[in-house]
Amino acid sequence: MNHIGNYVVAYEATERGREAIELGIALARLTTAELRICLVLPRSTAVAAKVPVASADYEGVIAQQAQLWLDEAMVHVPADVVATNHVLWAESTSEGLIEATETFQSDRIVVGAARTGILDRFTIGSVANALLHASPVPVALAPRGYRAQARISRVTCALGTRAGWQTLLDSMVEVSAGLDVELRFVTLVEVDARSPRIPGSDDHLKTVLEYFNARKRSRGTVSTQVAEGPTVEAAVESLDWRDDEIAFVGSSRLGSPRRIFLGTTANRMLHSLPVPLVVVPTTTP
Repeated sequence: MNHIGNYVVAYEATERGREAIELGIALARLTTAELRICLVLPRSTAVAAKVPVASADYEGVIAQQAQLWLDEAMVHVPADVVATNHVLWAESTSEGLIEATETFQSDRIVVGAARTGILDRFTIGSVANALLHASPVPVALAPRGYRAQARISRVTCALGTRAGWQTLLDSMVEVSAGLDVELRFVTLVEVDARSPRIPGSDDHLKTVLEYFNARKRSRGTVSTQVAEGPTVEAAVESLDWRDDEIAFVGSSRLGSPRRIFLGTTANRMLHSLPVPLVVVPTTTP
């Protein structure tokens, strides 16, 4: 049986859940994948104090309410996107989402931002933080207030010069296969008046371009850019960003093979990035 590309969407009946669905819609439109919208309930036999029902009945009531929330979520999914919804039970939300990727053979997990962030920016909540240190598949993060555009017109890939950048490029080759979308490869460089640009940044991007062009199956234009600033955050802000754009970054080499570990640079990027970010796991020790 052929595998159907799909993304697990971490849903909750909040604005954060809506943002996750919106990013799921944008990604599904880009890659023609399906959505598995999941609401994870805590696996517990404890009955809330003031609830006059037995444990089994209580879980049934909670599951019914969760399904009602999922039914409401499905209203936001447009006709051009295929989606299913699922009530799951797990010890934690992040554990339930990771288990869902195994059950559905999903290609990534989509989550929304925490509520303390400013509009169009990220604040990592506890669920996203757990996923960014353990997920075996890429994690897509929606900034606060995100709404899906009709289509994604550009994908930006932020690459460092350390070993492992090929893994991220291989992911970009797969994501962009057959798509008519602009691809932009950028390197972020911290510089100030006393510290000129690190030698080799432009040469590295040429190597990146050669590697990608030898493997690409996309139809859009490809460009490179070195972004400079006194900080990583300033370098990110020096770039132009579109409303219909997403960014990709690789996880830290400190992570276990095929597991995400959000590195320092990627974490700092989140403070200034106004578009969704997809973090790709490492495949090397």
